[in-house]
Amino acid sequence: MKRYIGLLLILLAIPSWAKNDKKVSTREVSVSTFEPDSMPKVACNDRQAMHLASIGNKRYVMFKNVENEYPEPEVDPDEYLELTVENLYKMLDKYQVKFKKIVMAQALLETGYFQSDVCLNLHNLFGLRHPSDGSYYEFDNWTQSVKAYRDDVQYKYLGGDYYRFLDRIGYAEDKLYTSKVRRIANTL
Repeated sequence: MKRYIGLLLILLAIPSWAKNDKKVSTREVSVSTFEPDSMPKVACNDRQAMHLASIGNKRYVMFKNVENEYPEPEVDPDEYLELTVENLYKMLDKYQVKFKKIVMAQALLETGYFQSDVCLNLHNLFGLRHPSDGSYYEFDNWTQSVKAYRDDVQYKYLGGDYYRFLDRIGYAEDKLYTSKVRRIANTL
């Protein structure tokens, strides 16, 4: 009995303009288009809504063909790439980093083959530091550090031997750095 009284109250709550298509029952729900009213044009979308319906002892208002007013943000698929040698090579290629084998060897040396805290926590593959205070740059993901290497290190390269370039710009404090990088690059 309470169910039927609830349904009757629901049917009475539906405006008359919404009842013009079909009769509403607990099993059949009709579809109608909202008619324009005194609301601003932005608020008067041509949305189709299913009437307020009672199914069992639950009440629903369902919308059909409603455009998402807040689209999902675009997700960069590179953001979720697993850090592997193969994926690093793909990113070096994608961002047009020069001397990919040498740069890959730098990343492997700087991160201890992707195991260092700077790599795992700061997503910094190249030990890049802030010139002002010497602290490590922190990135949201490791692919951003590849872009940063290209933009902050390689823009200085004007030609010639890349190992000499790394020595000339003082890339690392270790005097044997370029020979270590060369040894790793020769194994790739």
